[in-house]
Amino acid sequence: MKQVTPRSLRSRSFYFLLPSLLLLTCIFFAGCTIHTISTHAGNNAIPPSYGLNDGRMVIHFIDVGQGDSALIQYNGTTILIDAGEADEGPAIVTYLKHQEISDIDILIATHPHSDHIGGMQDVLKNFNVRNVIDSGMPHTTTTYQKFLETIDHTTIPYTTVRPGDSFSPAPGLTMLVLSAPDGSKDQDLNDGSIVLRVSYGRVNILFEGDAGTSTEELMIHSGLPLESQILKVAHHGSPHGTGSEFLKRVRPEAAIISVGAGNDYGHPAEATLLRLEDSGALIFRTDTDGSIVVRTDGMTFSVDTSKKGMYPFVIRAPDPTLA
Repeated sequence: MKQVTPRSLRSRSFYFLLPSLLLLTCIFFAGCTIHTISTHAGNNAIPPSYGLNDGRMVIHFIDVGQGDSALIQYNGTTILIDAGEADEGPAIVTYLKHQEISDIDILIATHPHSDHIGGMQDVLKNFNVRNVIDSGMPHTTTTYQKFLETIDHTTIPYTTVRPGDSFSPAPGLTMLVLSAPDGSKDQDLNDGSIVLRVSYGRVNILFEGDAGTSTEELMIHSGLPLESQILKVAHHGSPHGTGSEFLKRVRPEAAIISVGAGNDYGHPAEATLLRLEDSGALIFRTDTDGSIVVRTDGMTFSVDTSKKGMYPFVIRAPDPTLA
C-alpha cells in the first residue's frame, strides 16, 4: 500500500505526464496474511429469521440510483465503499445517520467516476473520516479535483493500493486487494477500479467496482483467491463485465447489482443476468429491491430486502480445484 498526498495526485491528474506519485510511509495499515477461507452454499428463500446468525458484520448496499455505495459495519468499525453521484450525497448522509454512524474508519473510492465519488463531499463534511483509500488514477473532472482538495486540506491519511495488498481494519476482518490501477496513464478508469475481497470467518464478499472482462482475466490468473459467496456485480450489470469464466472462479451464491431504475445504459444487461443465473447465483437489484442488507456471523449469511424479505444462506465446503 502507498500513502501519498492528494495534492500530488491533483497535479498528476491535471498534466497526466508528470512523474509517478511520491511514495510515503503507510502510517495506518499493516499487511496481514490471508488465511484459507472456506466457501459457500445457498438455499431457496424461507421465512425471515434474524436468529440465523448474530449479524456481527452487516453490509448495506445502499440504493443510490445509477451509482455505487456500500457500507460495512463490523464490531465498531465502519467502512464506506463509494458514495454515488453528488445529488445522492444527502441521501447517503441520512442513511448513515440512521445507522447511528458518526465516524467512518475507512472511506474507499474505487475509481474517479462521478457515480462512485460524487457524494464523497457530503460524507467528508458530515462524518469524522479517519482514512481514505483511493485508486490514485489521474482524472481531471471537477468532482475528482474537489475530492482530492478536500482531503488535502485535512489531516486524513490518504493511501493508494496495489493488487495483493491486504489489511485488517479490525480483528477477524480482512480486506484483500484483487485489482488496482496498473500505473499506465492510458488505462481505462473502469478497469482500474479497486477490487476488494472482504473476509470474515468463512464468508467472503467481492466488491468488483466497475471492472471489465480484461481486468477479470488478470484476476483469474493472478493466483489470488476469488471464490466468494457474495458478489457486488461489476459496473451495474454492464455486458462488458461479470464474465462466465470469472463467475466460475467466484462461484457466488448471491449477486448484488447496484443500478438505477430506467437508466439510459440498459443496465443490467440481459446477457449479464443470464450469466449470473447460469452460475446459480440469486440476483438482487437496488432498482427493484431498494437498499439491500447482508448480515453474517462468519459462518452463515442472509440477504434482506424490504420488498422480498430475508434469504438465508448456509456454508458448504470450498471447491478443492480452486484452492
